Amino acid sequence: MKTRSIQGSRSFKGFTLIELLVVITIIAILAGLAVPAFNGVQERARMLQGSNNCRQIMIALKSWAGDNNGNYPDSDRDAQPQTSNDAFRLLIKRSLLEDERVFGCPASFALADNNIGEPPDYQEALEVGENHWVMTKGLTDSASGNAPFIFENPVGEGWPPMWNCDVAGQPKEGRAWKGGKILVGRNDGSVNPEILETAKGDSVPLKTNASGKDLFTQFSEEGEFLDIQR
Repeated sequence: MKTRSIQGSRSFKGFTLIELLVVITIIAILAGLAVPAFNGVQERARMLQGSNNCRQIMIALKSWAGDNNGNYPDSDRDAQPQTSNDAFRLLIKRSLLEDERVFGCPASFALADNNIGEPPDYQEALEVGENHWVMTKGLTDSASGNAPFIFENPVGEGWPPMWNCDVAGQPKEGRAWKGGKILVGRNDGSVNPEILETAKGDSVPLKTNASGKDLFTQFSEEGEFLDIQR
């Protein structure tokens, strides 16, 4: 009996050069769409983490105020804080916060190692380069809920504060987020990304309203804040 190999009735050809180019083009387009979307999700996740850190700091400050006639640590007569690092260190000394890493933020120069030293002084807590946040001076827990309370470190010490959009997303002092945003916690406990006047420039304030005022100048024309320790 003779045997023969059975071949399929259809023959298969390889891809032509044009077909390969079409496939490669489609993959490139899909990759081009996916990368920005992924970066956007990653940026929002980082901002959410920063917002959570800011909120935890404000909760601790509210607890402090509850034991000090509504005043925040910047008004402490014994310690007389000169920087936000000094004021926030009091929260650790009072055991209102135990992990100094909460004072950091994604895409920040500030990298806390959580080595806070020994009680009662905790001298190694919040040293230079371990705190990302600053606080408005002179607020109390009964002040306007809309008052800017805790916010990301700006460039310089002037009022209203400004940020550097030219180093957005980089671990630099005074950096903004990409797209010209900054995280600000208000006295009512809320934290939001606030829009800056522009997305470019090395000294950019918050966007102003129709009357020419931003969130800070609405609160005070001549306010002050406790800067980070430099």
